[in-house]
Amino acid sequence: MVTFGQNIGVPGNVKGLWCYKADLDAVRAVYTGCPMLWELWAAPILDYLTGQREARTASPPEVIQTVMRLLYYQNGLYLTVPGDVRRAIVKWAYQYLKDGAAPFPFVGNMGSDSYRFTIDFQRDTALKDNRVIHDDMAQYNREANAEKAARRTAKRFADLTGDRWMTAELHAQGFTDRNIKTFCKYGLIRKRYQGHYERISK
Repeated sequence: MVTFGQNIGVPGNVKGLWCYKADLDAVRAVYTGCPMLWELWAAPILDYLTGQREARTASPPEVIQTVMRLLYYQNGLYLTVPGDVRRAIVKWAYQYLKDGAAPFPFVGNMGSDSYRFTIDFQRDTALKDNRVIHDDMAQYNREANAEKAARRTAKRFADLTGDRWMTAELHAQGFTDRNIKTFCKYGLIRKRYQGHYERISK
């Protein structure tokens, strides 16, 4: 779903993994599922991480950002990824950066359906009257963005396990330095001393 200037929420998360290609022109978009093996999809990710282990020129968070791009898109194909799969791959990537030996967490057929569907831009889309918004647009945007940020933070925090951690342990769970800073900002964890944190909220 694509919306322009609308306050429309799409709750929930991706329910299943789907590998597909997208063909778009001026009047329609055609999405076609593609069967895929994890071994084929993981190969460019493994190659990239191996190169980064040898070069050691980028920080782990920078490396993970590229890993995510390779996870969601490569060679003209896209991948929808459920949250639990994404988190498992992030944890694996951090571990692989450390030891170069951690096995990729998934093997075999992805189970991606080969169905196809088409979105006709004139037939399948419509304009919707926008809701009445605050006169003070800047204030409205600040409030809306703050609410979204709080929801995203709470959802991400739900993935955190344990009560006390060192920074490296938080990274191993797939959390970036920015995540850690945000958790502290929202009073969910606190720094005990340099590089050590503890949970405030369950």
